[in-house]
Order: sequence, then C-alpha cells, then structure tokens
Amino acid sequence: MKENVQISLVQFSSEMLAPERNAERMAELVLDEADRHRAELVVFPELSNTGYVQSARDDDFARRLYAASETVPGPTTERLADAARRSGAHVVAGISQRHPRIPDLLYNAAVLIDPDGEIAGVQHKVHACRDEKEYYVPGDRVATFATSLGRIGLQLCYDVRFPELARVQALDGAEIILSLWAAAVQPGHVPEGSIIARCATRAMENALFFAGCNRTGTDDGQVFFGRSAIAGPDGGTLAASGSDREESIRATLVADRLSAQRRYLTLFRDRRPELYAPITAPLSDPATTLTGTA
Repeated sequence: MKENVQISLVQFSSEMLAPERNAERMAELVLDEADRHRAELVVFPELSNTGYVQSARDDDFARRLYAASETVPGPTTERLADAARRSGAHVVAGISQRHPRIPDLLYNAAVLIDPDGEIAGVQHKVHACRDEKEYYVPGDRVATFATSLGRIGLQLCYDVRFPELARVQALDGAEIILSLWAAAVQPGHVPEGSIIARCATRAMENALFFAGCNRTGTDDGQVFFGRSAIAGPDGGTLAASGSDREESIRATLVADRLSAQRRYLTLFRDRRPELYAPITAPLSDPATTLTGTA
C-alpha cells in the first residue's frame, strides 16, 4: 500500500434517471476534490448514474431504468475516466450496468477507474436488498483490484451486513475496502451511527481501511441519510459526516497504521478455518448442523 493515500467520499445526490447530468456533476466533483484537496481516491455512492430503484415493482419504471442504465465502459465511465486522467485520481462510482450481451438484464455495479482512465475493476452487488431483487441480478464473484494506492475491494450497501464478504476480500489481500451505499431512512428511525459502526467493525475485524459512502437527497419518497464514514485498521473513525446534505468527507490513509495493527493482532495467522464450515453450508444441510451440549 502507498505510504499515504488521500481519500474523498462524496455524498452525492443523484438525479433520478438522468445519467448525463449525473456524470457531468460527478466529473466536476472529481476535478474539484483533486485540485482543492489533493484527493487521490474519489468515491461516489451506489447507483450514482441513475438514482435508486422505486420501492415497488413497476414495469414502466423498469423500462425507463433499463434505458438509463449503461454498459461498462459506457458514457458515465468514459466521462469519469476523462476526469481521472485530468486529475490523476482514482475514481469509484456506483453504476446501474447493462449486461454486455443479454437485453433487459442489469447489474448493480461498483466501478474502479485508474488515473490512466482505464477500468481497473468492476464488482457486482452480491446481496440484493429488498426491491433491488425486482431489477438486478446478483453478482457471482468477489474480487480485489491492484492499484498504485494499494489493493482495493469494493462492496455495495447491503453487502456490508455479511462479514464473510469483507473477510474474503481481506484474504485476497485487500488493504482498503470501499462500500457504496444508497441507504434511506427507515420509517420513524434515522440510523445516526449505523455507517460509522459498520465501517468500524469491518475495519477492525480485518485490520484494514474501510470506508462507507452514502448518498443524499430523495427518490420516490425515500430519504437518503448521508452520514458517510471512514475507519482505520484498529476500528477508529478517521472521518465521518453528521449530515444528510451533499458534502465530502476526507481522510489520509496511512499505510503504517495497517502494518502496526496487523503486527499487534495476528488475525490471519490465528484463524481456525477448519471450524467455519457451517458458514458456507446450505441452511438445510443436516450434516453441518451444530450439535452438542451447553
């Protein structure tokens, strides 16, 4: 991992089904973060090119969502690639992605673009949440991506509730995991510290940097609450937003903090994978049912 990495999380408010305008604004924000704050890694939320899905299945919305979605590479990634080349920054954004061959099939994707404007990685959301199942097919692989900043893993929102995913990425060498969110306020409840807590937990469990970038604004009556956060390898908060407004939070990721934490607690040496088979077994498999007496 690079000795110091300047990261900016942009709490972007997407305009519903307006990919051209969203791409233009995101490109401007990349240039601004790099110019004014020396950002080397600029991160946008889930589904930044199209906005989030409606809360109930609607054939007309599905048609318009597919029309607004894009291939990768495509118009939004090309616009962000130009901004990456001009700024010298890495860019990560959530994209509603068309399947390259199969019509009317969509992925909820996180795309990593390097400073040369090349697509350095694509991760599809593995765990579709609630109404997303009506529009997106889940991803079928987990990967990490080598960059000049370090090895980066990507996740999308609901994925963070499955700690196995972050562990798989850590075992593949991830030093930084970026989680792109489109998390809305639940009825009667604003989860003030939910992103901070999840980032801190995943970071501490794997002794790496973990950042959660949530969107803001409203779509179809849903209110997205922002409150993005960045956690260090010991679980400490490096930066956090207390706001549901469009803003950026920034931090310096110091490689020595990762090394020091992994020397202090030898998490990966101390694993006992021979005991973890039930995690990957089907729920109905009786051969892996936990038995014994208390």
